[in-house]
Amino acid sequence: MKPPAKIKAGALQFVLFIGAIIAILLFSFVLISYTHSLFGKKTDLTVDIIQKAEYGLQYAYQRNMRVGELFQIPSNGDTGIAITVKKEYWGIFEKYTSLAEQGKLSFSKLALCGNRYAEGPPALYLRDKQRPLIIAGNSKITGDAYLPQQGIRMGNISGNSYHHSRLVHGRKRHSKTTMPKLAEETIGEINRLLNANQGEGSTVPLRSRMELKNSFTSPTMHINDYTIELEGVSLSGNIRIMASHKIVVHPTAILRDVVLIAPEISIKDGVRGYFQAIASKKIHVGKHCELAYPSALVVKEKRNNTTVQNRNQDANLFVDDHTVVNGMVLYLDESEERTYAPQIKISGNALVRGQLYCTENLELPGTIIGSVTTDAFIALANGSIYQNHLYNGHIDSTGLPMAYVGLPMEGAEDKKTMKWLY
Repeated sequence: MKPPAKIKAGALQFVLFIGAIIAILLFSFVLISYTHSLFGKKTDLTVDIIQKAEYGLQYAYQRNMRVGELFQIPSNGDTGIAITVKKEYWGIFEKYTSLAEQGKLSFSKLALCGNRYAEGPPALYLRDKQRPLIIAGNSKITGDAYLPQQGIRMGNISGNSYHHSRLVHGRKRHSKTTMPKLAEETIGEINRLLNANQGEGSTVPLRSRMELKNSFTSPTMHINDYTIELEGVSLSGNIRIMASHKIVVHPTAILRDVVLIAPEISIKDGVRGYFQAIASKKIHVGKHCELAYPSALVVKEKRNNTTVQNRNQDANLFVDDHTVVNGMVLYLDESEERTYAPQIKISGNALVRGQLYCTENLELPGTIIGSVTTDAFIALANGSIYQNHLYNGHIDSTGLPMAYVGLPMEGAEDKKTMKWLY
């Protein structure tokens, strides 16, 4: 009988080596499959968290939240994702922060919010003070106009009569003896900012050629001084610049999303950027400036019976020739004292694309693509004052996109995202 053949030890080692390779390959395939499945689940959860953060914003827009309130939103479904929304203010705009989280995964969305108009804002709302609007020169109103009971009539200033065949290129409706009001919280926030202590919060000194960017997820940074000259600096984000006397913005300054607060603010010729300027006395915007949406120019003045008003004084809020403002222009004053000077003046070659809101006199030889809400018009020509006269001004609400998001008004419920923050 033939003895069995002997297998060499090297062959057995080779078999074991091949077996180990196969086992490693199989284990790798299992690990890759498990990792792929885990990654897919994590991706789905991340997408769900992002969607819940957006859901939180939309849910909060429909609720009457108070400033500073933290609102827990119930999550529909069994995902176990917690949603928290907080309402604050940035300048005159409502700011919402929506945080969605589950375990160690979280995502936040920050947005400025405003009101959206289902049919677009009206071209004009003129408070009914029991006298008609007189329209003269090359003026033109395109869109719906809310006018006093006495209506609108053609007039003549310095030999310039009304040029068009129709008085209003849109529907005419009756206004009330009171103006539409801004949201009470917005007025309160403006008052708080103008009366704020300059020392509050973290402050940073203003330096030459300074470049500073601060996320809205971080605490607000403050730049405080008596007079502030913004020249050759780049400031972006969650930064509040406050002066107890005056702020001057030069064309070499790059400002994005910041808020300026001072009694007087001067924006020199050629400035470009997007920011909010809030003053208690005066804002002057020079020539050839371009302020992108959503910029805001706000003057809230406290006048009394001793305040001297004359027809030769400059407007409290003045926009010079060849300047474009995309956003909101506001003058607010709670005084009942009658004035004979303009509080807002938009020069003849200037353009505001958005909303203009004035609780006193508006002089408008310029153009508004959007909406005007005012207590009265005034025209100064050849040394004479023409009350409730619109002279050479253009107002066109049809040129404003239907998706425009604007001022927070009292009683308005259709809130939309104005701008995403970072």
